[in-house]
Amino acid sequence: MHVKINGGQIVNGELIPSGNKNSIVALIPCSILFDKPVEFSNVPNITDVDRLCKIMNKLGSKIEWDKNYGRMRIDNSNIRFDNLDKQDLGNMKGTSLLWGPMLARFGKVGFQDLPGGCTLGLRPLGPHYDSFKALGVVVKNGERKVYMDATKAFATQVWLPEMSPTITENIIMLATSLKGKTTIIGAASEPNVQEMCSFLVSCGADIMGIGSSVLTINGNKYLNQKGIHEIYPDHHEITTFLALAAATGGYIKVKNTHPELFTYINYIFSKLGVYVQNTGEFSIVDQKKLPRIYPGEAGYLIIRAQPWPGLLVDLLPMFIPIVLKAKKGQVLFHNWMYEAGLFWTSELTKLGANIIMADPHRVIVSAGKKLHGAQLEAPYIIRAVVSMVMCALIAEGQTTILNADALYRGHPNFKENLHKLGVEIKEFD
Repeated sequence: MHVKINGGQIVNGELIPSGNKNSIVALIPCSILFDKPVEFSNVPNITDVDRLCKIMNKLGSKIEWDKNYGRMRIDNSNIRFDNLDKQDLGNMKGTSLLWGPMLARFGKVGFQDLPGGCTLGLRPLGPHYDSFKALGVVVKNGERKVYMDATKAFATQVWLPEMSPTITENIIMLATSLKGKTTIIGAASEPNVQEMCSFLVSCGADIMGIGSSVLTINGNKYLNQKGIHEIYPDHHEITTFLALAAATGGYIKVKNTHPELFTYINYIFSKLGVYVQNTGEFSIVDQKKLPRIYPGEAGYLIIRAQPWPGLLVDLLPMFIPIVLKAKKGQVLFHNWMYEAGLFWTSELTKLGANIIMADPHRVIVSAGKKLHGAQLEAPYIIRAVVSMVMCALIAEGQTTILNADALYRGHPNFKENLHKLGVEIKEFD
């Protein structure tokens, strides 16, 4: 799918965000832990969810998904073990989240191909394997294959090699099945990790330290389904639409029932002269003036991705168009996690953007140049494509973005939501 966008359009209106993508892609595998039906609401209609459902169906799950109302019921009472291959897994890194619950339910995992993913850069699986091995899981991995055996796994203390949400969630899910106390040191604490923990606790799990970097799981507790769990609103999507209003000089009112999660995000906005108002259940940006870059002591501003509760790496691209809209100043963007995470910014130079690649992890973005429409090639990175859309909106003339399918991995009804906000975007094959 390709898109065409006319520049000079301004975001204006009110929006209700979809459910958290990162939460639901963990909670669907998490349902494997249950032998009774589990129900979720506010489920986003995105391609990653559809892929996971197909995999679960192959394993014997019965899934009822009302996409219009965002409701999903998963019955895993007859789920069975089956090896999964490339055709099953597709190009989705999140399928590794099946490892923890499959080990807990079946005692084994068989992937005849390794999970794919977006084009952010090298995303090694070694830290995942090492974390499982610390719990006594036998891991046999070869070229593009992995087999795991948890029949002799045990509860213990695990120091994670990296503060990864996926690794943390996998270890939590396996630990719920292990008799005794598992302590995770260096756990990720992103909202989606907290949500999965809270869901499991509501279903009978014993997890302490939620929201911190040290989690304790007293395992081997019977899990029971208690009603419907409503997926939290997606903090990535909320930030995206606030940034859209800031970049285009518009107004937006986004429903946000968890403003306490946005303290640091709002701080980064403020360093660019954008001020987010939180009133009741809404977050508001009313950008009447051009963004303004507030430099640090070095004479330029640094926006650096950090583990939660810092600025999440996925949100870095949202702030680049805001910088390009400012009159003057420079910002150093630092993606410490992925060595190719900012390579896509070279496409923005086709619009006239002044962007210099400092090294594989950092780019310098300079404000003050007018952008002009051009043809861009989208990477397979959700927020990078959204950032391209934002840049197209502030450019003069028409911009074409080729291969923009990644938009719908994280944003259901993206075109329709933009239309509600007064922005027209045309899709074509």
